[in-house]
Amino acid sequence: MGVRGLTSYIAQRAEIYLKPYELHNTALVIDGDNLACNLYKDVTGSYSAFGGDYDDFYRAVVQFFQVLAECSIRAYVLMDGGYEERKLRTVGQRLRGKIAVIKRINPCASVTLFPLHLKEVFVDAVRDCGVPVMRCVFEADDELAALARKLNCPVLSYDSDFYIHNVKYIPLITLTVKVLTKQKKPAKQQQQQQKLRQHQAKHMEKRTKSNKILAGISSENSPAKSQPGKTYKYLDCCIYRVEHLCGRGALSPEKLPLFAALLGNDYIARSAFRNFFAAGMGKAGRSRKLKQQQRRIRVILQWLKEQSAESALHKVLSRLKKSQRDSLVAQVQAAISGYSNELCHSYEFFEKHYENAFPCIQAESEQEEDEEELQQVESEEQEDALSSDEDPAVNDNASELSNSEEADESEPPETEVEDKTLLFPQWFLDKLYPAHLSRYFVDLLHLRKYINNPQIEHFAHHDANALALPILNYSFALLHHVKGLEVQPVLDDEGNPQPIEYTYLTRALRVTNVRYIRMPIECPPALEFDPAAPDARHLRAALEQQLPHANCNQLFEQLDLIPEDLQLYFLAIVYWLHKSEHCDLLHLHALIICLVVLRTVDVTIPAERDLKEFSRRFGKILKQERAVRLKQTAEGFKRGIKPELLELTVPQRMAHVPKSDCYLVQEQLLPHFHMQEIFKKKYDLYSTTVIHAFAEFQSVVYQLNGLNAFLNHPYCSPRMNQLFCGAFIYNLYDLLRNRADVRYHVQHFLLADSLLMFDFYCYLSDWCEGFVPHWKQESEQQQTAAKVVEKKRLKKQRQAARKAAAVADAATDPHAEQLQQSEQEEDAFFDLNNKFCGLKV
Repeated sequence: MGVRGLTSYIAQRAEIYLKPYELHNTALVIDGDNLACNLYKDVTGSYSAFGGDYDDFYRAVVQFFQVLAECSIRAYVLMDGGYEERKLRTVGQRLRGKIAVIKRINPCASVTLFPLHLKEVFVDAVRDCGVPVMRCVFEADDELAALARKLNCPVLSYDSDFYIHNVKYIPLITLTVKVLTKQKKPAKQQQQQQKLRQHQAKHMEKRTKSNKILAGISSENSPAKSQPGKTYKYLDCCIYRVEHLCGRGALSPEKLPLFAALLGNDYIARSAFRNFFAAGMGKAGRSRKLKQQQRRIRVILQWLKEQSAESALHKVLSRLKKSQRDSLVAQVQAAISGYSNELCHSYEFFEKHYENAFPCIQAESEQEEDEEELQQVESEEQEDALSSDEDPAVNDNASELSNSEEADESEPPETEVEDKTLLFPQWFLDKLYPAHLSRYFVDLLHLRKYINNPQIEHFAHHDANALALPILNYSFALLHHVKGLEVQPVLDDEGNPQPIEYTYLTRALRVTNVRYIRMPIECPPALEFDPAAPDARHLRAALEQQLPHANCNQLFEQLDLIPEDLQLYFLAIVYWLHKSEHCDLLHLHALIICLVVLRTVDVTIPAERDLKEFSRRFGKILKQERAVRLKQTAEGFKRGIKPELLELTVPQRMAHVPKSDCYLVQEQLLPHFHMQEIFKKKYDLYSTTVIHAFAEFQSVVYQLNGLNAFLNHPYCSPRMNQLFCGAFIYNLYDLLRNRADVRYHVQHFLLADSLLMFDFYCYLSDWCEGFVPHWKQESEQQQTAAKVVEKKRLKKQRQAARKAAAVADAATDPHAEQLQQSEQEEDAFFDLNNKFCGLKV
């Protein structure tokens, strides 16, 4: 949710509120969405302009959790669910901000726009690491705090809400993801609390502006020098407790929710308290060093110390109009109940679905601050509040608030449901909790809304998700036509049934604004939907309705020829080819090459994207393999496929691709994984129209994967980290657009060092050709031109062969060397009429 300005306020006083902490041998509750976004910023940076490098992001997530496991940290990841209705105003504002980003996208800019499959790839990586993961119904903040209190462990996030929750909180920016080894000390020395040094505190304030979590990520593989059993591995970080902000006898925890509400958050706008600030506080001091929000925080803290929780709320309400009090009290009460929520569904879920979910990990003894330290914190806060940076009028304003009279007091209406999971049926929660469903399913069921987050796409075209709206409509229809739980349509004044509909929030065409579109479902699904049983018929029905020009019977019959993990992905390709106006066959070739490389090379050899590091690590292997293959070529030996592999199908052979092929292919393709240098000088050469077609394809995969998960996975979910790398795909398209014969270029340049990989590329490409719509197939002129190019190529090849044969024949003539030397040497000539002729060199 976020409390405005509180993160900066804490960072500026880090030596008071944050304490050094060694993270090891403990449970750790992690805010999954927050961690995913911060890791993606660290990994991709400006490469987000190409639609998402999911392969790099996946490896970063895996590496992060491997480091946690090395320090014996048992992680529990909670993901956000849908939006609550009271947050829709904030959602609309953020959506407009994202639209403004894509309007003037620059590949070299530092603005990060998160790709569509970010959270799904994150969940896949977390599962692969064996870490328990769960998706909450709404925002995960309350569930994170409840689980952390139940396990008596810290929360890892970067959300200012946790400065208010009564939990141990580790701000993500303070975590150094580098394994350190330390010798165990006696118990007396462990109990001594350290303080954050001044230079460390200043560094913490800088990190709030430019945070790099993975900047120094490393794992200490070398054995410890000291005796075994006398050392432990840990991660360096800082920890916060609510007592650090309150102190002893100062601001009590009961008043913290009101303090957060007065500052404003995603649910309560600060403008709601405009009259209170104007009448009670006036100007919050003047200082060039502190911003207005920082001064306001300091004034509110001073005023709340002199009030009880009840009197403070009543005095705030006394400054508001009577018509505003009821609604405002309801909002404040909702915020307070969120901060004090003790319901914990995640504990029951993890205990039920994960074996040995809560192992007995003996944590280091954590001694709370003693009385002297708490008194020191309190005195430091008071000195900070009365520092010279503050205007003298601040204290007068604070005292004015304390002496203000109470006005009408209204009892807050208790309308909010305590257990929000009761709003959803159990069959839906069984699909949502394991994080199989995306968060938008909660919005469709609870709010009947779909918030379309724009991708990197062409601003002048319709939003990329519009192509996949029919699939989304089918998912919405299934949600409201469950077997035995069908939703009855609402009748109008004349008694006619109204269609069931949802609101589609997306960007308006060519305008930086949000558009609200009603999407009615005219007719229910043709087939009955049982949420407990996987049923691929619904997925086929959704495609058949939208692909009238495709032979769907043939499509699903030949789908068995594709590997299981690629079947849903290629269904999306066929749908995309038929529905998109902006894609062509070059887009298709780029997608196929990308999945062949990622699915083969990254699985066979260590994934490395840095050119210098790749050369340093594998330079000797590359040099040796090149020498072997050049020697074989000189001897006339042609590399082929082993006889035992010829008995397997082409997809089955991919498990036997030799590592040498992968090293050589990766060396050839590695430069294409990076942004072209020309974009740094002329970024207008970057084409958003090319990106738009790939954005449409991602939307189709996203909606098909959501429908497939809702149907209990009749097909394998696509692993986007092995299928899609935005920068690589864009560069492949740019490379192939000027090639008359794409397959020839792939065979002799891109995949020249691996016959197995080229065969797999041809296999997938030939499979797709049978389902390419006729209006996108190559015309007769293009085919003729390709044949002309092929004839010229063959002619040059024959001429080169004849020249090589002529040279070989000349080498057999015993006088050929003398003749060649005589041709090269010139006869000496002296001109008697030129006295300088003898000086000629």
